[in-house]
Amino acid sequence: MALDISYLLSDPDFCAAFTVERCVESVDDKGRAQLTSEVLPWRGVVQPATPRELERLAEGDRDRETITVYSREPLRVGQRPEGTAADVILWQGQRYEVASVETWPGYVRALATLLPEATHD
Repeated sequence: MALDISYLLSDPDFCAAFTVERCVESVDDKGRAQLTSEVLPWRGVVQPATPRELERLAEGDRDRETITVYSREPLRVGQRPEGTAADVILWQGQRYEVASVETWPGYVRALATLLPEATHD
């Protein structure tokens, strides 16, 4: 019997507020791809990824800082055929791209890797 701990995702002692940037790609009349994004408020439990969780990532992503996010609201990994980009989590001033998502009864567990800082010339 599985232990249901999803109620903890509503407990303010464990949850934190963060932001999710969700992009959707569409194609205009001239066949050019366009990205539109929206910034969404989100709540969940955020913690550093464990070494065991890092094993689920592609080998090239394992050396990047990674967080584990538990949330009642679904997070998305990018799907090229569907024209969606991965969700980006804004957490403590850093941007993390969702790399994998597991769906569990009542919540999702996502691994998100730190994006390199954008360079401005």
